[in-house]
Parts: sequence; structure tokens; C-alpha cells
Amino acid sequence: MKKFLLLFPVVLSLLCACSQHEDDTMGSGHATLALDVVRDNVPQLASRAVDAGLAVKMLKADGTVYKTFTAGNVPSKIELEPGVTYTVVAYSENQDDWATANNGLGEACYYATAEVCAGEDETAYCTMQVPMTNYAVGLTFHELFTTLFPSYTFTLTSGNRTVQVNDGEKAYFSTEDGGFSYTLQATNTDNETFRHETRQVSNVEVGMLYNVTYKFVDESTVSATQNMENP
Repeated sequence: MKKFLLLFPVVLSLLCACSQHEDDTMGSGHATLALDVVRDNVPQLASRAVDAGLAVKMLKADGTVYKTFTAGNVPSKIELEPGVTYTVVAYSENQDDWATANNGLGEACYYATAEVCAGEDETAYCTMQVPMTNYAVGLTFHELFTTLFPSYTFTLTSGNRTVQVNDGEKAYFSTEDGGFSYTLQATNTDNETFRHETRQVSNVEVGMLYNVTYKFVDESTVSATQNMENP
């Protein structure tokens, strides 16, 4: 019997809180930005204020770049011009090539913005949880599947991309391509080949992992959970 199950939990979105306080060093005439910026689905070291996987750039109101910091080199405090409103852009550096990374399987991509402003001798505190802008699809076989079917090909298609994924792997796609389809072809120990009909998953959301699980070649389920990444 064929089963097809979709579970869609609530997607976590960007959380950004900014506030202003008088600086500890009065009379300097400076303004300071204190950053606490992390990816929202990646475990963090308690001692790190800024996620090493994120770059940050500061934009003025006219769009000109005030300061830029590469991933792993973002300070926890940045000097600002007093009274000037800035847009903080926190992002992973794979904005243009995330889909071709990892031998074509892709990787998670992150992006978020927030506005900050501080007066003379003030510190603006900005906390950001930066969300994924794409989603992942993984593959899991139940115990003994690969023993019974030692040869298989699992194919994912979304938009103009087609990739093959192995057990335990995941590939990344854009929601702009309108979901994904998947199919499995497997050969058993008697050298008989079976093909699972192509199925479509349409209602996809950013930040999610859609995991396809097989017990047998003709029986699959799809579960949706928040995608979790290694730090």
C-alpha cells in the first residue's frame, strides 16, 4: 500500500530586536552598535556574539556601504556615526552560488536586514536570528533497505535542477521553483529492478527539511521539520 504524508509545522521567521542605551564611556561623541547575530537553526557557542558563518555589511540611507565584514571577522561592536540610521545586512556569503555548492547538492543560504541608529555616547543593541532563504530535501531508508536493494538511484527535480541524493544526504532548493518531485529506482539482490512512480511536493516553505523515507520501493512518506545545520 502506498502512503504519502505531509506534515507542516510552523516556520520560524526572523527575529530582530534593537534598542538604545547610554554608552559606558560618556563624552566620547561616538555611537556604537552591539551585535548579537546568529543563524536561527544552527547551534551556537555561548562565547560567540556573531555567528562565524555570517557576513555583515552596513548601509546608509542612500544605499552606500558604510562598512563590510566577511564571515568569521565580524566584530561584536561597531562604531557608528551619531544620529545616522543604518541598515544592517547579515548574510551567508553563498548568495550567488549556494545551488552549485557541495557537488551540486547545494547548501543552506541565509539573509536578513534590520535598521539601527544611535546618538552620541549611545549604544544600539541589535539581536538578529537570521533565517534560511531556501529549503532542504533529504533521503532516509529504513533498516535493511540497502541490504535488500544494494543498488538504487534517488532523483530530485525542482525547476531546472535535477540531482541525485544518497541515503542520509540532503539537497537544497529555492521555493521560487514551486516545490520538488522525487522518484526512486532500485535493484534487489536478485537483480530485479523496480521503479517508484514520480511524486510531487508543492507546498514548500523556506527553512524546512522535507525528508523522504522509504520502507519498500513502492512505499514512501514525506515529513517536514525545521532544517538543522551544523555550526
